[in-house]
Amino acid sequence: MPNKLKSSFVSVLCMYLVSCGSFEQSSNSSTYNTPYQSFSASPNPDTAFAYLHQVATHPRCANCHGVEEEGLHRPTVGDHRELHPMNISFLNNLEVRVSEGKFVHNTFGKPVTCRGCHQDSNGKEKGMPPGAANDLMPGFVWHMPPVRMKIERDISAANLCEMWLNPVSNSNLAYRGGRDDMKTFKKEFEHHVKDDPLVRWAWNPGPGRTPAPGSHEEFVSAMSLWIDAGAPCPSN
Repeated sequence: MPNKLKSSFVSVLCMYLVSCGSFEQSSNSSTYNTPYQSFSASPNPDTAFAYLHQVATHPRCANCHGVEEEGLHRPTVGDHRELHPMNISFLNNLEVRVSEGKFVHNTFGKPVTCRGCHQDSNGKEKGMPPGAANDLMPGFVWHMPPVRMKIERDISAANLCEMWLNPVSNSNLAYRGGRDDMKTFKKEFEHHVKDDPLVRWAWNPGPGRTPAPGSHEEFVSAMSLWIDAGAPCPSN
């Protein structure tokens, strides 16, 4: 091949490769692989709830809500949601209730409860029990929600949405409203995700644990965006 023709061919080939590389880079930058990435790129009620579902089903949140297996409501642990060691179940749950506007605990008849290992802060070494507490909700410490608030391993976004909007299944200690009382639902759910130390813990889970996607601030923002749009549920 003459040198002049060869040089032209190489130039054209280089331009083609650069063009292909630019196209691939452009395509990759517009592809969002996770609900969090989609919400970050395009915040709207649909992407907001998809992100909320991603966080709610993440092990840092879902482990404490637990599953109903082997005939018991049991917490799970780890990124693969194994059943909690020591045969821990709701029978060991710390009872937290509200009395005169304050959170109080009851351990009567329970020699082992969550509180025995889970303190007000994370253990400092990998593998040590996590813990959480704050001054926004004093006395609200590590415990399991009731079985009606369980997060099964395969819960769909639609089913989670219906659970949240049902006053029977969206709370334990306070009335949180729902589809028929959106004013209370907004007030209570925004307070829950903003101030609850166990929710906030999901982004500060201690050594050796993967935090929930995004940030706590983004999660709060997604909740407000979704509720302000009427809390639409996705289809199955």
